[in-house]
Amino acid sequence: MTEISLLPGWALSASNLEPLADALVERLPGVGCGLCELPPLQLSSLEDDLQALAAALPDGPLIGWSLGGMLAVQLQRRFPQRFTRVVTLASNACFVARADWSAAMPVDTYKTFLQNMRDSPERTLRRFGLLVTQGAEQPRELVKQLQWDQADPLQRLQALSLLGLLDNRAAMRGAAAGSQLHCLAGQDELVPAAAAEALRQLAPQQQVLLHGQACHALPLQQPDWLAGQIAGFLQGAP
Repeated sequence: MTEISLLPGWALSASNLEPLADALVERLPGVGCGLCELPPLQLSSLEDDLQALAAALPDGPLIGWSLGGMLAVQLQRRFPQRFTRVVTLASNACFVARADWSAAMPVDTYKTFLQNMRDSPERTLRRFGLLVTQGAEQPRELVKQLQWDQADPLQRLQALSLLGLLDNRAAMRGAAAGSQLHCLAGQDELVPAAAAEALRQLAPQQQVLLHGQACHALPLQQPDWLAGQIAGFLQGAP
């Protein structure tokens, strides 16, 4: 049986991906879905962390939300025979803007986010939850559905630092044609909609989709739409 592994975003529990996992099981008979919590992550031990994460996952497609999507791309780069298909959800090639990658979070905004996480982690996490759901028709209802991970403030801060430094452009350019699907949201407050066109230009051999009415909480907000797109991608020729 094919096993799909789903990875959550920064500070978020994998349980947030249950609606998408259920929708995928309905559309793909004989396919299993496993929800995988992210391990503690930091730049200094990234290679070991990715090796440990890969060892905990079965061979098969990877679906990652935000940071989880960026990690899925990194895992595919290192283990292309194990993870032949990757789907990213509301995930960018670079979370933070570079001189040659403007379709991302502005550097000053990210630095403020990082400093606030150092100074007031609980308040910053609540603010982050509002940003995740901003752009939805009923953001206050959606934010109540968010489930947080069990990491401590230092672990979250280290993972946030890593998120700001990851650069997946080379991995996306070098991936086999048709091995990646990138699904983005038009109302996303954390990954700008302009990232969709930037990704198309970066890796024209991959599929890039944009849901114009969705927010960063794409897996919670649009599980059925995502399941349809992902099922088509996984059932297509590699």
